[in-house]
Amino acid sequence: MSKPRIPPLVALFAALALSAGVQVSRAETIVMPYGLSIAIPEGWVVDGSPQGKLSKTGLRRVQLVCESEACKQTQETCTILMRAKQMEGDDDIAKLHSLYASPLQQYFRLRAVLRATGRDAGIRKPLDLVRIGDREWYRVETDARHNYKSGLFAETVIDGLYVGGICKSCETGEIRHQSGLQILMSLKKSNAASLR
Repeated sequence: MSKPRIPPLVALFAALALSAGVQVSRAETIVMPYGLSIAIPEGWVVDGSPQGKLSKTGLRRVQLVCESEACKQTQETCTILMRAKQMEGDDDIAKLHSLYASPLQQYFRLRAVLRATGRDAGIRKPLDLVRIGDREWYRVETDARHNYKSGLFAETVIDGLYVGGICKSCETGEIRHQSGLQILMSLKKSNAASLR
């Protein structure tokens, strides 16, 4: 009986991980409101309830923090934002595109993320439509000055519902927000009952 064939990329990744002494982390699935779920990497936890807190503006926030050894330096956090009210538009792509259809909407978004990053922050990656996982997101990255965290700000639409992600890190290198992007990539509709 022949052995099952391992796809070349899987074998290569496993070999590289073993040769570098890297432990492949296991993600934990978190079921959130409105029928959504995410997978958080090893070392990450939900700060509070997976149901999140509802703000006065109608946004529900689920807070995630990294408590791994590496995060003692980077102090990474992510916040998942959700709005229960359906957005207007033909489909998810049209609704997403409508968020920043005008230069004025783009200007206010950039001003908001710079304020959220801290004094003298700059734009590291411009506001743009990018593919994260299997869906399009509006993404912008900020570069913080000393004693502030840089930010990854991303927004998408799933089944007519607005979903955002704000991930922050003290990391100053070229590669930042890897865990945050991993979390955003894992976002999907879950089979659990949604919170309305």
